[in-house]
Amino acid sequence: MTSCSPRRTTRLCSVSESGPQSLPDELAARAHARCLDACRKFDSSLEFDLEPRAVRVWWTDTFENHSEDLAVRIRDALSAMQETPQGCLAILSAGEPERVHWRGYRQKVYQLVAWGLQGALPTRRSVVRHLCHNKLCIHPEHLRIGTQAQNLFDQRQRRAGVGHIYEGL
Repeated sequence: MTSCSPRRTTRLCSVSESGPQSLPDELAARAHARCLDACRKFDSSLEFDLEPRAVRVWWTDTFENHSEDLAVRIRDALSAMQETPQGCLAILSAGEPERVHWRGYRQKVYQLVAWGLQGALPTRRSVVRHLCHNKLCIHPEHLRIGTQAQNLFDQRQRRAGVGHIYEGL
């Protein structure tokens, strides 16, 4: 990879046939393919401690019948974000996480990205963890599905000075 801008070394790009791509665009393209793969592997027969029926039905229908639309939404969301100095992807002017209303269901964009790339149904106990500790971030490498206990452990680690947990993953 080469540096796209001599002033910002954190913004990387690759050269494609259409020219250089920014990091959000490059991640968006990879996420698009990853989402479609996750949708292909989705197994709706796995049921355990799931969210209420309406949420379960929405995600099942999304994975099985709207996989391309989901992948495009994730790609477009990632492409629209700006990279922060810490390497997160977020809308820098936002004070609260971005929300998306799609197919009659409203949720935070980071949830759409995390669950869409995971290809699994949310459970009652699962949360999207921000390993970067930035609630505005939707960078796929900074998001993990886990439990609230894991999320609280991440917060304790941050307060203890461990920093970005995603480094080295």
